[in-house]
Amino acid sequence: MNTASLSTPAGRSLSTALALALISLSVIALLVSNALQMASNWQVHQRGLAHEQESRAHGAAVEVRAFFDARWNMLSTSIKMSSLATAPVEQRTEALERLLVLDPLFEQLIILDDQRFVVASASQNPHKTVNFLAPALIDEIMRRTALRGRLISSLRIDAASGEPGIVLALPLVDSFENYHGALIATVNARLLWTTIKRQTPDPDSLAYIVDRQGNLLACSDTARVMRGDSASGVAIVQRFIQERSAAIQTMRYTGLSGAEVVGSYEALDDPPWAVVIETPRAIAYRPVLNDLVVSGMVLLGAVVVSGGIGLYLARWLTAPLINLTRVADRIASGERDVPVDARGPREIQMLARAFTAMTAQLEANLETLEQRVAQRTADLRAALAEVETRAREQERLLEEIAHQREVIRELSVPVLPVTEDALVMPLIGAIDTERLADIQDRALHALQHSRARYLLVDITGVPVVDSQVAQGLIAIASMCRLLGAEMVLIGIRPEVAQTIVGLGLNLSSLRTAADLQTVLRDFAAQRRERVARNGEAIERRNGRGSLPA
Repeated sequence: MNTASLSTPAGRSLSTALALALISLSVIALLVSNALQMASNWQVHQRGLAHEQESRAHGAAVEVRAFFDARWNMLSTSIKMSSLATAPVEQRTEALERLLVLDPLFEQLIILDDQRFVVASASQNPHKTVNFLAPALIDEIMRRTALRGRLISSLRIDAASGEPGIVLALPLVDSFENYHGALIATVNARLLWTTIKRQTPDPDSLAYIVDRQGNLLACSDTARVMRGDSASGVAIVQRFIQERSAAIQTMRYTGLSGAEVVGSYEALDDPPWAVVIETPRAIAYRPVLNDLVVSGMVLLGAVVVSGGIGLYLARWLTAPLINLTRVADRIASGERDVPVDARGPREIQMLARAFTAMTAQLEANLETLEQRVAQRTADLRAALAEVETRAREQERLLEEIAHQREVIRELSVPVLPVTEDALVMPLIGAIDTERLADIQDRALHALQHSRARYLLVDITGVPVVDSQVAQGLIAIASMCRLLGAEMVLIGIRPEVAQTIVGLGLNLSSLRTAADLQTVLRDFAAQRRERVARNGEAIERRNGRGSLPA
């Protein structure tokens, strides 16, 4: 008996299985709870990140709006309070100079009449003229102000000082809203650059302002603006250009620096610009990634603790079962008086008592089984002797059947001599491939052992002649000619003739006859004719021999 499956390793395998089950359950529970927690943290972080980005963009947009609103208010108030549209030139110049004092960001102020002549001007540095007023820009200013509109130019860099500047223009009207020209102010945009730089708490983030063409007007990396870089290829700028919406938008894309970023923008109404804040994804998601690392370490610690607890519980639960397995192994090896320890949980005690009862029952069953085995052994020996006797008898019968089959095969194809030079072979019954080969063999052997010149094959008793049988008969005729004999086919019935013609078989090379009597009469007539010809020949020879006498 093979008792390997009852040995101690099976008990250890059970404890391992239980330990793995307990560990797996605890790990699955921890993974599910941790995954749900991380999903929740991820969503919260996503919302918080979007809110933070949008707050930065909105804060920068508010400061940019305040920058321009303050300048527009000062210029509009000066037009109304100082009557710049109708006052004398000296008063206009004084009003412009007061504006320069009130706001140092005004670098140059110019009043153009409706004929595009300079009526008055003022500058922060009389020895330095900052002039961005190209003819095309003046044309656009006069066209826009004539329609009572305001104009903000794109960013322009002073070639001499490298300072950024923006041109502001608004219509110059009197108290009756009559148009008298335009008030033009050149504003230093360095404050915008400072405002944008404040929106980037870390050096890897970027904040910038773009117009509808994607040109950089201000950037926390001022070198990009000085180089004249364009942000038109950035995805969030393309959305701003296409949608023309003032809503705050947040998205993930490849940023201006070429890295993956999380960016937000807020569009301005006047001027038609947008403030964009970009934070690298590695920095934006660093807190949640740190949470993932901490969660992974906590999960690993929990797995180790749960594994130790699971292994201890598994061994504690399987120890009584291992003892019972060892008892079962000893019983299986032949020991029948093995004491069973009934200590342990109630179920284990019940199992131990069942083992004791099983051992007693096994002893009784073994005694009964030995008696039955002895009886069955005697019965099997008797049956075996009877089987051997029947096998010998069956072998003898098989030999007789084989001998009878050989006799029947020889009798099924008889070859009989009918004259001195003719043999007859009557065929009866269906002809298959094996029998056709036997017919050919017996015909050739009969011709070889006799001096017959004719083989008469009678197929009167063959029910069916198909192409295979016909080809076999033609082959027998060819073999006979090779042995110097001729085969005559006898007994072709009408239905057989129809079948042969329907199959398209050519039996013209065979000599045929209706029945055996006809062939024998022909042979007798031929014999008499030969005898007669021989007698005439002898008489002629005798007559020629007697002439000389």
